[in-house]
Amino acid sequence: MKIRNFPKLLATGSMIARAVCYAFALAVPSVAFADLTVATLHPMMTDLARQVGGDHVKVLPLMKAGEDIHKFTPSSDDMVKAKSADVLLASGKGLELYLPRLKGAIGGSTKVLEAGNAARSVKLSASDSAFACCPQHAAGSIDPHWWHSVSGMKSAAAYVGKEFGKLDPANKSEYEANAKRWGKELDGLESWAKREFSRIPRSKRYLVTAHAAFGYFCRDFGFKSIPVSGASEENGSSQYLAEVIEIIHKNGVNTAFPEENANPRALDSIIKTAGIRKGKALIADGSAAGVTTYKAFIEHNVDAVVSGLASGS
Repeated sequence: MKIRNFPKLLATGSMIARAVCYAFALAVPSVAFADLTVATLHPMMTDLARQVGGDHVKVLPLMKAGEDIHKFTPSSDDMVKAKSADVLLASGKGLELYLPRLKGAIGGSTKVLEAGNAARSVKLSASDSAFACCPQHAAGSIDPHWWHSVSGMKSAAAYVGKEFGKLDPANKSEYEANAKRWGKELDGLESWAKREFSRIPRSKRYLVTAHAAFGYFCRDFGFKSIPVSGASEENGSSQYLAEVIEIIHKNGVNTAFPEENANPRALDSIIKTAGIRKGKALIADGSAAGVTTYKAFIEHNVDAVVSGLASGS
């Protein structure tokens, strides 16, 4: 059969096709392609990358929320992801003992940023009784748990914003604006925390925890750190544990705090012997299942400490 109006039919078909494509384009949002790919080695660094990078970064978390940072080691798949990224965002301050090996494996194609190096450090001192249980961490070394300092995270955000801008100059102003915006939010978070802690008398600000991860927290918020174990969870000596109990009794400490991902045995023994309460579990290492943002991490710990120490004896 001969089609007499074929050209007209073809034109009509083209119009219909264009209309269908246009309707489809309206229905499906445009795909945004990241300008930087960032692999992260710590859950709080994942949030940091997202806050500063915004829509211009694709984040590849190598360590998931809830994993133990002291036991985490990148897998072969993690190595591949790190090598494919433009940036590898580490916590720094010596936390990632495997970092030199990882740097060697990924070569020079990936820029390695150690965010924590921008934060003011807390040194572990052999003369500080709070670290008497872990002399191998007290030879002038740096406490790696810097993310407990909200002002430290603000400094890290500013540093990461500048470094992202160097790698992606076209979006430099946005990275720096994101860092500044988040910095203001962090100022508000720190002010809120200080208001909450004002409910705890200074004489009662003793923080008994499972291991020595709260040096920055105690420095910034006016607490005395009393860890039961060392910076990487070594068991304290019998003499040190006896000193902890003496400090608890002498200062009227009424609560000790367990930690996510920490062995509770030594702390439970202290609680039983000293006759004090067990508080809510703190997130020491910035990693807990279900806690995926820095704000949620800080809020969790502040609420736990206040509920444990502001309630009296």
